[in-house]
Amino acid sequence: MKARSLAALLLPAMILMLVGLAALVAPTKPQAAPAVDSTRPRAVNRPILAYGSRGAAVRQAQTLLSRHGYRVPVTGFFGALTARQVRRFQVAHGIRSTGNVGPLTWGKLLDGGGGPAAARPVPAARPTPTSLTAPAAAGSAGVVYLTFDDGPTPDWTPRVLELLARYQARATFFVLGRSAAAYPELVRQEFAAGHGVGNHTWSHRRLTGLTAAQLAAEVSATSGAIQRITGAPVGCLRPPFATVDATSADQVRALGLRLVLWDIDTNDWLRPGTGAIAGRVLGRVRSGDVILMHDGGGNRSQTVAALERVLATLSARGYRFHALCRG
Repeated sequence: MKARSLAALLLPAMILMLVGLAALVAPTKPQAAPAVDSTRPRAVNRPILAYGSRGAAVRQAQTLLSRHGYRVPVTGFFGALTARQVRRFQVAHGIRSTGNVGPLTWGKLLDGGGGPAAARPVPAARPTPTSLTAPAAAGSAGVVYLTFDDGPTPDWTPRVLELLARYQARATFFVLGRSAAAYPELVRQEFAAGHGVGNHTWSHRRLTGLTAAQLAAEVSATSGAIQRITGAPVGCLRPPFATVDATSADQVRALGLRLVLWDIDTNDWLRPGTGAIAGRVLGRVRSGDVILMHDGGGNRSQTVAALERVLATLSARGYRFHALCRG
């Protein structure tokens, strides 16, 4: 009787000892290696989106931009606001500021796209210098794209070209076909100096008010005139008045051209004064911005004076000036 009682007491203790020994000799499961957060954007296989694109991929990109703090309506159409927000996103993430959503931009958009708001990058605030010649904040230097519409004209285009040459700056001229045909030597000088020459239609008509045949005539005649003058094909078009819809965008792309708008409108055509024109650029400019000015369409003396101030100040800040629509 006593033996059975003793066995009943010892049996649980022996079971516990055996369980402990089994735990000691069992192989330990290796811990997962910690994830490495690479600062290099990962490339993602998605369709490349550009101004005028539309569809489900555009809606996804717009949704992701908004989740990252770059608010844009989810319309499925890649318009001016979407392109502007893409450029801001690219600058903030160390990606070349093209305004197009390519593999690297897709990769960064998809990284943390559904995470908490606190984990998402916030767009940097624009600098607000106290004067037009105030030094830029550290790291603000980069590339700026100066563009000029409605030329060429014999009164103002040569003066613009002279200033650009003085500061070793490249720019882009969106020329009217009728003006290019009237002053081919000016277009030839623009191209020979390394500037981009783009299409601005033959007679500055709104694309959205044209039939398909009229649009093709306005655009094709201008591209043909430019190519005969420069010997190079035309790669891009700026729609007059920035008016374009999905239908006209598709027609332009079918003609082999990409649409180019702008980030900063100087409103120089209103002739608000040299200081106002220059201030609109110098108070807002960021790397990758496309700036709209004019070398035709009226008296551009204020534009020329403002351009000299812009070139001098941005050069001192360390900016470079590149051409669009070149090759």
